[in-house]
Amino acid sequence: MTDVLVLGAGYAGLRACKQLAKSKLDLNITLVNKNSYNYDATALETVAAGATAPENIMMDIADVTSNKVHFIQDEVEVINRNQNSVVLKNSKQELKYDYLFNALGFEPETFGTPGADEYALQISNIDNAVADYETVVKHLETYQKTGNKDYLSMVVVGGGLTSAELLGELVHQIPKWARKYGFDKADFQLTCIGPNLLSMFDEKQRAYAQRYLEKHGVKFILGQNVKSVSDTGVIYGDNNHNLPARTVFWTAGVSGSHVIEKSGYPEHRDRVAVNDDMTSPTNANEYIIGDVAAVKDQSTGRFYPPTGQIAIQEANIAVANLKAKLTHSKPVPFTYRSLGTVCSLGPTTGIAYDLLGFPIKLTGILVPPIKNLIFKRSAFELSGLKAALQR
Repeated sequence: MTDVLVLGAGYAGLRACKQLAKSKLDLNITLVNKNSYNYDATALETVAAGATAPENIMMDIADVTSNKVHFIQDEVEVINRNQNSVVLKNSKQELKYDYLFNALGFEPETFGTPGADEYALQISNIDNAVADYETVVKHLETYQKTGNKDYLSMVVVGGGLTSAELLGELVHQIPKWARKYGFDKADFQLTCIGPNLLSMFDEKQRAYAQRYLEKHGVKFILGQNVKSVSDTGVIYGDNNHNLPARTVFWTAGVSGSHVIEKSGYPEHRDRVAVNDDMTSPTNANEYIIGDVAAVKDQSTGRFYPPTGQIAIQEANIAVANLKAKLTHSKPVPFTYRSLGTVCSLGPTTGIAYDLLGFPIKLTGILVPPIKNLIFKRSAFELSGLKAALQR
């Protein structure tokens, strides 16, 4: 049998496992993941804001993978690429493989900003999303006891999809918090600092998102960067303005897994520029997919942003090309078909464009249900009908 090792159980890793199990190839498939569950990474901000319970976006890996897949719960320490082996962190076990599907996922990127790693709340997995909300509650309880309004000041650093969607969730939570913790919602200061807002959308849709969030109490400081973060606030801008805030969310960027650099891949921000068949540029027996892969859009020369939908398509092509390799067939180059870009601004509105590949732009109440349908479609592609109905 051919030994295939899959690292990571996110969108790319689970989709690869599903397609490998269906391939009818004579494979010994092993999946390694830190946790015993998969989670919907695009919904983590709802957990961090306290709008969704974590179990609502989680699935047990054992429930959604084929019995042809052997699952090992552990972390990857390093990939010994010249020896075709992976060393696990906790068990110290060394796993050999013939073919590797590297789907190790993403980590927050703070760009060396002083204090950001220590003091800012980050949203990259279930554990820190849950811890984020616990911190928010702790600060609200401290305000209730002390009356210190610094605990009613919150900063979101960044301006991309995660930033906007987090803001949308937070503005719907503030009235509930005001009632529970005894403050006037007008006293809650929610500020977003970043170079721009939702640059992937057109001007009209960006303006709609900003107006909507401002109407619900968000103050934007755009065209500025945060210089440092502390336990009492942030310093931003060329003139080093101080903004007091006890709660700071860092949503200003992500990189791939640190294991990429540690394992000696040619990389930038822990992402590898892959060949068009999804193989590593330095090893044809390694398929690199998901957030650790950098895939170039041949029409623009730019790399696609890492998303759940592109990760699923990368996994499809990677498995198809392993099958082609093992059956001596012609490989298939990666071609991305976007299902659209969707940004929900809380549960009742949002913006979207290029839905299902058509030049459709939407603004308003239809966007959150469409995003939910996309979640369900992704869950079905990852793990089947049970997972789609669960979400």
